[in-house]
Amino acid sequence: MPAEARITPVWYKQKLFVALFLIAIGAWFYWDGFIGYPRSNERYLIHQQLVKENREPEWPAVAGKRGWTTEVPHKLYGKGDIRMQWICGSLGAVLGLVSLAYWFTQKGRILRTDDEAVYSPAGTRIPFHAITGLGKKNWEAKGLATVLYKIDGRKGRFIIDDYKFDYDATHQILEEIEEKLTTQHLD
Repeated sequence: MPAEARITPVWYKQKLFVALFLIAIGAWFYWDGFIGYPRSNERYLIHQQLVKENREPEWPAVAGKRGWTTEVPHKLYGKGDIRMQWICGSLGAVLGLVSLAYWFTQKGRILRTDDEAVYSPAGTRIPFHAITGLGKKNWEAKGLATVLYKIDGRKGRFIIDDYKFDYDATHQILEEIEEKLTTQHLD
């Protein structure tokens, strides 16, 4: 009986959130590296100059005139500190963009069957007679099964994931594959 399993809203939103979160973290590190740390260094150096000239009581007025907080800066950030912000920002941005690209490639995927074949999430049509194996080692614990197949001498595999795809339809598809494999072995 034909079935169709689409990406679940939970998976869809979760992966999008992760990608956007990583991009936001990258932006935060970039902001610190390009704006936050240099501004803090400027505050620190002016405060240290006032201390050196024995004018520290003027700090609140100087800070207020420039729109700064009157809190005394705690540290001078070195080039290594700033460089580390750029590195972390780049790492976050790259991971976020890779995650977002992955999300875009996965969001419209469908796992489905018809009377003669199963269609992998990538859209490959795999006739039931081309299925060579079914790995269910992680099915009970994690809802993951591996379908092995061979078409025109080329081996392939795809994953059935009942978290990523609609739970009921995914289970129905797996049962249909098992039924077709059992029938093939009896013939």
